[in-house]
Amino acid sequence: MSDPAEMIQWLDRRIASAMTWLKDHGHGSKKPRPENEISTKLYDVARFEEIKAAYLKALAKRDAA
Repeated sequence: MSDPAEMIQWLDRRIASAMTWLKDHGHGSKKPRPENEISTKLYDVARFEEIKAAYLKALAKRDAA
């Protein structure tokens, strides 16, 4: 299993990358990308955040045992 700190950093980088993409190419940009690309990135962010929350919960449970 990967080091937990490394895994959390990786997830944080993926989330930050997708959020930067949305800032640069999302609804508020000068030339937004097609809606399907924007919705895919929003979906990716939501899933990465969900995975991170589940990972942190599992780590807490493991550490409590």
